[in-house]
Amino acid sequence: RGLSIPECQNVLPKAKGGEEPLPEGLFWLLITGDVPTEAQVKSLSKEWATRADLPSHVVTMLNNFPTNLHPMSQFSAAVTALNSESQYAKAYAGGLHKSKYWEYVYEDSMDLIAKLPTVAATIYRNLYRDGSSIGAIDTKKDWS
Repeated sequence: RGLSIPECQNVLPKAKGGEEPLPEGLFWLLITGDVPTEAQVKSLSKEWATRADLPSHVVTMLNNFPTNLHPMSQFSAAVTALNSESQYAKAYAGGLHKSKYWEYVYEDSMDLIAKLPTVAATIYRNLYRDGSSIGAIDTKKDWS
């Protein structure tokens, strides 16, 4: 988008007390081509937080994997299982017109990006923290 990494580090919003840009700001820049305001970054953080919950079947699957299954194998299985929630797949099966593909793919992408930290945290907790809960997602905090 015409900005170097150091330029991005200077112009993109940072967390309070942080030195590096928030991932939400970089995502906004990549999608829109515009440097986001702090309010836009906060809005995107909240949006992802509201989409972060995993469907129960994915949580059950992750919780039932053997501890010797590699974390990346668990991660890829979870991403694949999230297809059950795909708005695009449902609309496509219903005869979605090509001109509308992007809208549903965008929504699926936003859902997946939002869920990835929850997937990773669940895997981490299962493997290294005796399956302890990851806790509730706080919509007032940034995505990272």
